[in-house]
Amino acid sequence: MRAGFFYAVAACFGWAFAFIGPLILGDWPGLAVAAGRYIAYGAASVVTLWLLHRRGRTRLRDAKLWRESLLLTLFGNLLYYALLSVAVQKAGYVMPTLIIGLLPVTVSLAARIRHRLPITPRYGWALLLIAAGLWLARAPQVDAVGDSHVTSTDELIGWLCAAGSTLLWTIYGVINAERLRARPGMSGMQWSSLQGAAALPFALLLFAATTPQAAHGLDDWLLFIAVSLFLGLVTSWAANTLWNLSSTRLPPSLLGQMIVFETIGGIAYGAIWTGAWPATTVLAGTAVLIVGVVVALSERQPALASA
Repeated sequence: MRAGFFYAVAACFGWAFAFIGPLILGDWPGLAVAAGRYIAYGAASVVTLWLLHRRGRTRLRDAKLWRESLLLTLFGNLLYYALLSVAVQKAGYVMPTLIIGLLPVTVSLAARIRHRLPITPRYGWALLLIAAGLWLARAPQVDAVGDSHVTSTDELIGWLCAAGSTLLWTIYGVINAERLRARPGMSGMQWSSLQGAAALPFALLLFAATTPQAAHGLDDWLLFIAVSLFLGLVTSWAANTLWNLSSTRLPPSLLGQMIVFETIGGIAYGAIWTGAWPATTVLAGTAVLIVGVVVALSERQPALASA
């Protein structure tokens, strides 16, 4: 179990880098950042599929399989991260990180609604804690001269993009799990690689359409390539693999709660990159939100395992 714990924590901190990639590449449009990530991930997926195919462990001529992979990856990967990248660049890293941190709960809630399962009082209290945490994290800040921070249009756009990306991945999470379970002979690595390969041509088109017209110097391009490779190979491929390894070593009830480390990692990375810790109210709101997520996921949900 100890190995499973470390695999899960490492996966979450790998995923958390997704929240500061757009900050590091602040001179690039958010859509280009998303394209760079999935170009790298798509290229790695093509190599993985080729190796699996050589070993006779995957079929590459199933048109229906490719159609499913294409639809899922466009909404659950490429468009999801495009919206998240814009959200981080518009609103900073805190609120998008917290909003995306709700995914375990929104996926669970969507599955409950889809299968007409009741919302228990415990679950209801968890949702209230989450709402309180978001409100506290976004409580008006007062600066040194007594002026309150006023929410800007860019921040509102960023929050809406983060909410949109959460909605997209919630739908993706439920449908993706159902489609994977419908193919018992398909491994998680094969399924993920199919989606990565399907995203590659669209990521290339998105990058071509959103690359800034202004010329970038060599240093800018090297930084973009380095961050894209890290996002594609570590944040996507390696983190997903580590999570799959942890899922075979930890009970589902504990595994679900481990996802809070992605939120913690996102806040920590953002603080390190910006050189300043968030306000006390933000930290308090983050703690309350994490408690709400843990409470929601700690409820035993046997019916959802086959949702």
